[in-house]
Amino acid sequence: MDDLTPLRYFRAAYELGTFSAAARACDVRQPSVSAAIARLEDRYDGPLFHRSRDGLTPTALGHELYSQAGGVLAQVSQLEARLKGHVARVVRVYCAPDVMMAPFDAGLARIRRAVPRAQFQFTDDALQADLQFVAESCLPRGCGFHPLWQERYGLALHSAHPLLAKAKLTLADLAGEALIARPYCPSADRFLTELGQEEAPVAGLRMAASAIHDAQLMELVAAGLGVALMPISHGEAQRGIVLREISDVDSVTRVVGVGYRKTGFAGDMARHFLNRESVMDAMPLASVAVI
Repeated sequence: MDDLTPLRYFRAAYELGTFSAAARACDVRQPSVSAAIARLEDRYDGPLFHRSRDGLTPTALGHELYSQAGGVLAQVSQLEARLKGHVARVVRVYCAPDVMMAPFDAGLARIRRAVPRAQFQFTDDALQADLQFVAESCLPRGCGFHPLWQERYGLALHSAHPLLAKAKLTLADLAGEALIARPYCPSADRFLTELGQEEAPVAGLRMAASAIHDAQLMELVAAGLGVALMPISHGEAQRGIVLREISDVDSVTRVVGVGYRKTGFAGDMARHFLNRESVMDAMPLASVAVI
């Protein structure tokens, strides 16, 4: 019941004595708590706290609101606890076309264990999703993000491609090759820009096809239709292809993780996904897709 959120923030501030402590307890940022308290003060026509460097001191109005709100919030919490066991919780999930789902399976399983009636609904609209499995560069504006791993890009080749006989690949080796494009991936665009700056070695590079997501892209490479630029880790997801780095091009990398809408529900789902006490905690990057 989101309309009770300001009261929950107020109760946390009252009990903990500072807006920052209340924000940590409620798993939100401090401005959200401050703004909610300000709205309550406008509604009840008076200050709820005296502010000082030492923290918050409740006013008479603040003491009265706390005594009245405590019972209301307790009843609502009991009601929500009873209803949660009977109502499916729809969790909207977006997986970017250049991200593979498999590394996120364990996190989704953790959500299901924490919320047994969770129902995952996948969407192609990242802005409407509670959780987003994306590269950081593609995160919708205004969403939170937890990085999970960083990875490099390389050249995907059919497992029988003659170029695999070479000890290392260079730009000059790509001349005459058929390239399968990834128009949905900004990192691949940066890689192609770098290739385009070296006009002579890749003068014969030609577009053979354009994929709509990476699963299709790998199948096209495995079928021998052409070569493609993709994250090195994708080589483990598809039989029949091999990923190699191009030695004379500066490495292009991306950071992949889980994004989430800044709502209480989405924050809870991200917390369960990450198996953490708070989605505000820092999290180190992994070098491989293990979560």
